[in-house]
Amino acid sequence: MRIAIVNHGLFPYLLGGMERHTTFLANHLVELGVEVDVLVPEIDPEIASSSQELDFHFQIIELPWPKSPLWLRSNYLFSCHVRQHLLSQTYATVYCQGFNGWAYLTDPSRQRRTRCIYNPHGLEMFKTVGLWQTFKHLPMRYAARVQARHADKVVSLGGHLTEQVRSYLKVDRRRIVVLPNAVDLQYIDSYRQRELKRRPSQFIFVGRLAANKGIETLCRAFSSLSVGNLLVVGSGPLEAMLRQRYKSKQIQFLGNVDDAQLFKLYQESDCFVFASLYEGMPTVILEAMASGLPIIATDIGAVATMVDKTNGFVVAPGSISQLADALSAFHTLNDRQKDHLRACSRQRVEERFTWPIIARATLDLLNV
Repeated sequence: MRIAIVNHGLFPYLLGGMERHTTFLANHLVELGVEVDVLVPEIDPEIASSSQELDFHFQIIELPWPKSPLWLRSNYLFSCHVRQHLLSQTYATVYCQGFNGWAYLTDPSRQRRTRCIYNPHGLEMFKTVGLWQTFKHLPMRYAARVQARHADKVVSLGGHLTEQVRSYLKVDRRRIVVLPNAVDLQYIDSYRQRELKRRPSQFIFVGRLAANKGIETLCRAFSSLSVGNLLVVGSGPLEAMLRQRYKSKQIQFLGNVDDAQLFKLYQESDCFVFASLYEGMPTVILEAMASGLPIIATDIGAVATMVDKTNGFVVAPGSISQLADALSAFHTLNDRQKDHLRACSRQRVEERFTWPIIARATLDLLNV
């Protein structure tokens, strides 16, 4: 079986969750005997040379990314190149990540014998806050609905997202298939350092420093307490303001780090905190769980499928008081209780959210 996966980037050249999803899904499908071509925009040689090394078991097809002041237009024009390539080849299935197969999915002349799967991931364009952000994302909402209408199957990552896929994208339940996100345990465990020890009451946040990530809510909650220290990993538009407003030994802003440093920080930390206002099924939560961390997370997207009272705390998005209560509650736990949460986090990943499991479920969908 030969399939194509289409995305606007590829890990490790881009570091987002969708890019990781593409790389690891493709690699594990190849291990199951699938021939996989991954179609992405041309990779900058400078970025490629400075990125960490990773074995690709699949074929990378680089296509032009036309420049435009409007990102969605560039994306559409890129997907026109995707369409030309796909129509010149023979694939059993085309798997479109995000908007990247738009032109192909909506082309009435495309070969109907090629099945199309559309994975919209977190549907963030439907969850924006504020009039300007909502207005800016209206074209993306339209594009997502058009793609969903033309796809044979639409993927939900699970949890609240299944109903959101149905309601936001107007998709009949019979065309929705639940395929969770996953992590590669072998990749994560390759960074494990046996001599490292956890630092009590060291909390860690990883994500873009933007309003939708709830980072200021977290900083406000944390600065109101005396429960240890918080490491903030990542950068973004709020970084300068946050560094200025929350200058203290309690909160440390580390900027962006590579995976070796990230997994070292996970291994040294006591608890992972995720405060987003809206999102899908964040890879960072699964990575933290795989690293043996208890989780404090907001109840959004598919979070409740990963986190519950057995491995952490789930709080309402945007609630400073609930976040502060969860931080305080974790701080009061003894070592035995924390060890139980850690073991449950790792076990849940091993049983439900590894790439061999999810790649097998994806292959079952491809074989239908």
